[in-house]
Amino acid sequence: MHFKRDEVWTVIAGEGEFILNEQFHRIQAGDVLKIPREARHSIRAIRDLEIIEVQTGEELVEEDIIRLCTAWDEIMEYCAVNRG
Repeated sequence: MHFKRDEVWTVIAGEGEFILNEQFHRIQAGDVLKIPREARHSIRAIRDLEIIEVQTGEELVEEDIIRLCTAWDEIMEYCAVNRG
């Protein structure tokens, strides 16, 4: 998650799985993913993904990344436990 920026990801090729605040979505070319600041999010490719990422915010720095999990299995477990 990020505290200082919003992101928009546009999928231009491939297919994958996307999680936004514990909600799971299948994605493919043509999808536009809007990620507001403080939203928990992750993505995994099923077929090679190509994405254009646009960041907007007060400060666009690498230090504005909070990693809650590092492996997809951990992410799925986190979602199962925290889904409201």
